[in-house]
Amino acid sequence: MLSLLFIVYSQLSKNPEIVYVDNNKLFDEFRMTKEMKKIGEKEFNSKKANLDSLYIEIQREDLSQETKENMMKNFVSKREEFDQFNQSFAVEESKKIWSRINSYIKDFSIENNYELILGSGDNRNILFANESKDITNDLLTYINKKYAGL
Repeated sequence: MLSLLFIVYSQLSKNPEIVYVDNNKLFDEFRMTKEMKKIGEKEFNSKKANLDSLYIEIQREDLSQETKENMMKNFVSKREEFDQFNQSFAVEESKKIWSRINSYIKDFSIENNYELILGSGDNRNILFANESKDITNDLLTYINKKYAGL
């Protein structure tokens, strides 16, 4: 009986620690996210400036109605392209960023002997967790160093 208790205790004591990270913080504070956001903002601002100047041009009073209509069609087309860019850029870049984060998480898990890292965020899949189990900052430091090539 005593040996059975010892075996059960030793197995339970070997259980890996369960930890969690804040997905939103991890994503938002990852260097790659910040870099991609800057790139996206530059492209966004450039496309928006082109749209704005085209709109101002359409407002000129010395243009014929036919010219205005053609310019308006062009404006609508450019506006649709602009909206599509905004939607697709965010989705595509998020996929790339999460792919990179996930590869780093795997390395981090192996190096720290974690078998399970849970993610929490706005969805609140984790209803309660002791804050001592939050490794977000440790993981964030790790992935930013990996991204920087350190």
